[in-house]
Amino acid sequence: MDNKMREWDSSYLNRDNFLFYPHEEVIRFAAKYIVKQVGLNEFSFIHPLRGQPKILDVGCGIGRHIYYFHNMGLDSYGIDLSNEAIKVARQWGSNLNIPEIENKIIQGDIQNIPWDAETFDYAVSHGVFDSTYFSIAKNAFRETARILKKNGLFYCDLVSGDDSNHAREFWGEEIVETQHEKGTIQMYYNYAKIQELIQDDFDILEVNLIRRENVLSGSFHTRYHLVLRKKDDE
Repeated sequence: MDNKMREWDSSYLNRDNFLFYPHEEVIRFAAKYIVKQVGLNEFSFIHPLRGQPKILDVGCGIGRHIYYFHNMGLDSYGIDLSNEAIKVARQWGSNLNIPEIENKIIQGDIQNIPWDAETFDYAVSHGVFDSTYFSIAKNAFRETARILKKNGLFYCDLVSGDDSNHAREFWGEEIVETQHEKGTIQMYYNYAKIQELIQDDFDILEVNLIRRENVLSGSFHTRYHLVLRKKDDE
């Protein structure tokens, strides 16, 4: 784990993963299931909850989704393996005058999330669970389910093996050789592998496979975008 932390710290030191705007699928998830902006300073909660809803960004990077949800009126938190990412995320929060930011954005392992069971109403994770070994992703999914309340919702995305360099149903782990995220793991998924990942912890509400193609070169890649609900054990 320490080796992977160094690789991610190096990536953030190089500012390879400095992303400041929320991903469009995270925005879509929020607007459909949590809260939608309906005016310049007006918001409508889709699923009203008692008190201020809590949301955790699992693998938060420098905090782009934390502060998107903060601006939408949610009580937002984050965890990331990279010390360098957390430094920037906390500085961003301090610049926004968010109190107790060091207690809301934590450096740590997503296999051991440092919050109590059933703390959060929602969780999101973008570009995280396919950047690690499957066994680690499985453990982290179990942890994410643990910290979610009953019937809590979870958005995440996963790289599909359906791309220019692999077969339609390819799944497996590869070491990234390109400069961006060099030395980290890339785990590719197909639908069967997704079901294996989530089967113990979540039910699928949505699964969409979105393709991005370079028309000039013909190269393409695809990602699964999932909306999941924590299973009711009762």
